[in-house]
Amino acid sequence: MIMNKKILVISLGILITLTVIISSLAISSAADKSSKSDNTEKAIQELKKELQDLKKDMQDLKAGIEDIKTKLTAKPPAQPPQEQQVEAMVSIDDDPYMGSEDAPVTIIEFSDFQCPFCGRNYKTTLPEIKKEYISTGKVKYVFRDFPLEFHKNAPKASEAANCAGDQDKYWEMHDKLFDNQNAIMVENLKQYAVDIGLQTDTFNSCLDSGKYAEEITRDLEDGKKAGVTGTPSFYIGKTKGKEKEVLGKKITGARPYASFKQVIDQLLTEPVK
Repeated sequence: MIMNKKILVISLGILITLTVIISSLAISSAADKSSKSDNTEKAIQELKKELQDLKKDMQDLKAGIEDIKTKLTAKPPAQPPQEQQVEAMVSIDDDPYMGSEDAPVTIIEFSDFQCPFCGRNYKTTLPEIKKEYISTGKVKYVFRDFPLEFHKNAPKASEAANCAGDQDKYWEMHDKLFDNQNAIMVENLKQYAVDIGLQTDTFNSCLDSGKYAEEITRDLEDGKKAGVTGTPSFYIGKTKGKEKEVLGKKITGARPYASFKQVIDQLLTEPVK
């Protein structure tokens, strides 16, 4: 009887132990399943994101290919026609100039004191030409008048510069006029004579009499013969001793300094014919 009780107690202990073990295994199995489920869900979400990213990359790639196709099949932009290099013989007999009379290259500018493009050349390009070529004795820079018909104040402004030249201050008046292009009526011109230190009675008499009106007309006629149709227009050529004419290559408009430099440098390397 006592033995049976012992066996019963031992059996009960074993049963309880097995129950605990089985329960633990069941809980562990459930936890593993839950963990695996969480990992699976996470993997699925990551895969979805990768697919979305891949889809976007494919769309970007397709757009890039279409852009390349468009560029390859597009017609190139039309290039502006190059200006034909025109040469003309231009007189420089009695016109004001800067630089050395014997400079190897001569530039003739046909200009209008009321022309905004001439003003741009004066402010941006001429200073570079002065520094590099005129002040170094390589270029003689001649100024000729070409007042356009629709610039009503330009002819008298040209006369004013020539009248100032009688007192050896042509270029001082030249600069004053371009610095004040919007104020070149006769009363302004007479004030500028005071500003640059001219003998005003002499200047005013010259301006009022129209002393240089015919000279301005001759410049206009010579410019038209050379092919000038607008301002500024330039002719650049080799200086030939004391000759009063220059065979020059034509440049039109307010061009950048580089346009002049290219022509000047080429002429400086050529022998005088």
